[in-house]
Amino acid sequence: MKRLIVPNLISLILGLLLATGAHAVRMDNLFQIEVDAAGRDRVARDAALQQALREVLVRVTGSAETVADPAAQALLKKPGRFVEQYRFRSRPGHAGRPVQLRLWVQFDGVSLAREIRHAGLPYWGRERPDVLVWLAVDDRGQRFLVSESTENEAAKALLQAAAQRGLPLTLPLMDLEDQRAVSFTDVWGGFTGSVRAASERYRPQVILLGRLERSRRGADWRAEWTLLGADDSRSWRTHADSLAAAVTQGMAGTGEVLASQYAVVSADASLRALVVEDVRGLADYARVMRYLAALAPVETVQVKRVSGSEVEFDLQLSADARSLRQVIALGKLLQAVDIPEAWRFRLNP
Repeated sequence: MKRLIVPNLISLILGLLLATGAHAVRMDNLFQIEVDAAGRDRVARDAALQQALREVLVRVTGSAETVADPAAQALLKKPGRFVEQYRFRSRPGHAGRPVQLRLWVQFDGVSLAREIRHAGLPYWGRERPDVLVWLAVDDRGQRFLVSESTENEAAKALLQAAAQRGLPLTLPLMDLEDQRAVSFTDVWGGFTGSVRAASERYRPQVILLGRLERSRRGADWRAEWTLLGADDSRSWRTHADSLAAAVTQGMAGTGEVLASQYAVVSADASLRALVVEDVRGLADYARVMRYLAALAPVETVQVKRVSGSEVEFDLQLSADARSLRQVIALGKLLQAVDIPEAWRFRLNP
């Protein structure tokens, strides 16, 4: 468990303030999952638990390929040791289909994250970039942009696939402001200038631009995806036999790209000093302590020095300092002063 090491004078008061939230995107249900179950007997239950752990490992390592690693396979042999609770759920069948049995599982995130790190596997923590998705769909001549109010297979598939990968997803409102700023043609044609301008109101950390087209025969779907960061972009293509599968592939690709940037691999423990300016009072102090302690590369947080509104922390890291800098840049609470390499940050309001 991560530790907060604080001066005795304020440690008692700090406990009352730790509930103050940080301004970062947090995914608090990374270790909850629901999967199909073949039955309620022990064999079926154990198989479902193994599948549940497999999907959670993909979610928290960020890569499906990682699950094939021998270290991950060793974790999968005994999924029960990480289970906090589970329960079966029955879903009504649709269109004459039989009732579907599902298994909901809550894994112990602390012990599982620890084992992932000890195994030398990448670990992607709860703080993740908000992904704004502009998706243009051409279903044999029926064209539309997927929006927050869209109620169709494309929107449902996007939300499900994002949840499966643990990605915070935002869909555009497509209200009058959006309609004036961007069109179907802008998204379909990949005009990133128009899309970036239309995205400013949402303040996303990354933008996913997608075009999804059904073949004339109606048997398959082709998709093109572009992930736009602040200064770079990545593009890829997918091909699937259904709309849902094509969207799932797009979200999987997005997760893989982002995890390659933000997932951390444990290294030898190291100490990193970090200075935060504009810490004005105990409430700010608590926000910073809670934020730093929750970062994936951080094992312990210790206050080294307090001078006016400036606080210096010593962070015990389980990964290299570069990973810590990337994770801090991802959030919104701390802003680098001058250059990030100086390890001096300003607390945002």
